[in-house]
Amino acid sequence: MQLELEALSGELERQKKNSKDVVVDSRKLYARPGFVTEEMPGGSELQLSIPEFGEVIDRQHGGRKKGIQNAYTLTEWAHSQLADKTGIPTKYYARMMEAGRFDLLAKNVNAWIHDKERRLIRILDGNVRAILSDRYRPMDNYDLLFAALDEFKRHDVDIHRCDLSETNMYVKVVQIHEIREIKKDDKVVPGLVLSNSEVGSGGLRVEPFMLRLVCSNGLIGEQVIRKIHIGGRRDAGDIWSDDTIRKKDDVLWSEVTDVIKASFDPTIFNEWVGKLKRGTEVEVESPTTAVDSVAAKYNISEDKKKDLLDFFTTQEAPTQWGLANAITRAAQQEEKPENQVELERAGNEIAILEPEDFIRLTRKEKKL
Repeated sequence: MQLELEALSGELERQKKNSKDVVVDSRKLYARPGFVTEEMPGGSELQLSIPEFGEVIDRQHGGRKKGIQNAYTLTEWAHSQLADKTGIPTKYYARMMEAGRFDLLAKNVNAWIHDKERRLIRILDGNVRAILSDRYRPMDNYDLLFAALDEFKRHDVDIHRCDLSETNMYVKVVQIHEIREIKKDDKVVPGLVLSNSEVGSGGLRVEPFMLRLVCSNGLIGEQVIRKIHIGGRRDAGDIWSDDTIRKKDDVLWSEVTDVIKASFDPTIFNEWVGKLKRGTEVEVESPTTAVDSVAAKYNISEDKKKDLLDFFTTQEAPTQWGLANAITRAAQQEEKPENQVELERAGNEIAILEPEDFIRLTRKEKKL
């Protein structure tokens, strides 16, 4: 979901206060169907029980007193991780979910989950949101955001967009006063994208961002920093305190702020603009063929391909730069921020291709 900065920081603070981390021996994890009734003998959901760990929850709504919960429902992402960890084929796992066969799903999970590995289980609002290696090093969005905000203030940036999904956080900022021109009346400004996943859906990234003022399309450049969330192995039951996490991450946050400083180097931005200007002179021979080639390269669906072709033929010049902007225009139609970001990266990859490589990708193949 897209949020204003104040709403994002408030939600991240809430999540930080309501999240729990625990390292568990996999052999002690147990899946079970939840809320089994005569009408639903297979249960209404899948729960993951963690016998040696529980948190106090308030069940006032049901007329019951506070109690200990050690069986948790799973988010969609956690379900995908559980399927992966147990080796259950994704389609079969999904079929059992869709059919409401949570009893059968629990039996499958329990048959394969009891290996000798320890797992880091991340819990939020009574749900398992991640099942990770015990070597996974949490880099929480809350701490990352506030480390970055201090540096953003020093560079006089505006917040362009904030997104928070089940798996990722994205913060896009721009320096609206650093205007450059790709061609007449086509101006851009520099910025960066800060992204992170707390649940294993990618690492921490700091990437260059460029905003096209005429239509608010965005391009994401080649990443400057990417950190995989890997740390030292931890003992079962070990939950890091806030102070421990803060000390471990001090060096990382310092590195992030250094990269943010470097990202606003005008020399780097000017070089990027130079590459994009080159694409305004590279003409597209066949828009349909060009769009087909791009769709194949980036696994764009047929429906989205139609939108892309429409944007390209009705709103953009028939050039390399025009095709790149049609891709980023299509990105704005995406509901999921992850998909939007992927298309903005794709748009930049097309925009900065060497002319001969772009022509080779998008031209019609002549039949012999």
